[in-house]
Amino acid sequence: MISVAVGAATLFGAAGQAFADVEPGAYTSTTWSSGIVLLQRDARVEGGELVLIGRYPIHSTPDGGYVDLFPGHRVVLISDGQGGYHGPAFFGDVVIGSITLTPR
Repeated sequence: MISVAVGAATLFGAAGQAFADVEPGAYTSTTWSSGIVLLQRDARVEGGELVLIGRYPIHSTPDGGYVDLFPGHRVVLISDGQGGYHGPAFFGDVVIGSITLTPR
């Protein structure tokens, strides 16, 4: 019985949530609010970090990741299935805009 359970865990993975990574590379980062582009700049992902003005650790989630840019300000990066990412930007619990990472 134990060997069957171990075999199943090896074949199908252990129980729990799968995690994805934000792929390393060069991107254009666009910050939006109310449909208006607030900021567009070169960005990159390297070593598990989003590099913009500073270096911000990316925390993996099942569909991409999230980054805490400063206390209370979080951006969520959801894979668009075409090499880019998009998601909401929060200040606390309030959505204040969005972000897109477009591959360069």
